[in-house]
Amino acid sequence: MAKPDNLKTSTSVIVDLPAEKFDLADWIVHFSNEEYVACTPATGAHKVMYVYRAGDGRWVFRNDETAAGFLMTQLYREEIMEPQHIFLVSPRTKGRLLGCVPLTLQITWDMKVEPVDKNRSKFTCTVGARLNPLLFIAGLLIRLSYWTEAHTEEETPHFAESAARWATRDDPEQRPTYVGAIGQFPVMPSPTLPPSSDRRELS
Repeated sequence: MAKPDNLKTSTSVIVDLPAEKFDLADWIVHFSNEEYVACTPATGAHKVMYVYRAGDGRWVFRNDETAAGFLMTQLYREEIMEPQHIFLVSPRTKGRLLGCVPLTLQITWDMKVEPVDKNRSKFTCTVGARLNPLLFIAGLLIRLSYWTEAHTEEETPHFAESAARWATRDDPEQRPTYVGAIGQFPVMPSPTLPPSSDRRELS
C-alpha cells in the first residue's frame, strides 16, 4: 500500500475515442521500450523501460528516466490494473539529485480514462512522490513541482495516443484524429509516434 504523496502533479488531455474502447491494463504490459522512449521527444527524459512479472505474479515496470534534475530508476508494482484505470507504485525509487546526490523515495504513477461524451474521453496522468522533510524543502528551492509538471505535460499526450493506438490496433479506421489539451480540443493535432517497425531507431 502506497504512503500518501506530498508532491503530486497531474495532466489531462482529450482524446476523440470513447472511454470504453481503452484497456489501459492491457496496453501498459505491451508498452515497448522504444515507445516509452519516444514519449519524451523534446527532452529525451525517458531512457529505458521493460516489463516483467515478479515472483508473486504481479507486474513490475522498470523505468529509467530524468525529471526535475533527478536521474531515477523506478520499479513500479501494480496496485490497480483495470481497463480505465491503472495505479503503479515504486516504493523505493533510486535517484540522484543533479546527477550526484543519492536518494531514495516513493513514486506513484496513476493513469485513468473518463468519458467526456459518447465519442470523446479524458486521459489523465498523475505522478506523485513521497519526499522526506529535507528533500521536500530542497524541492521548494529548486522548484521541483514546476519541473515535474513540465515532465508530465510532455509525456501525457504521447501516453494517451499510444493507449488509443493500442485500443484500435485491430480497427485502424477508429484511431483518434486528435489528442488535445483541456479546452483546446480539437485544435491540437495528435503527436505522431512512428510505426512499431521504426521505433527502434529512437532508442
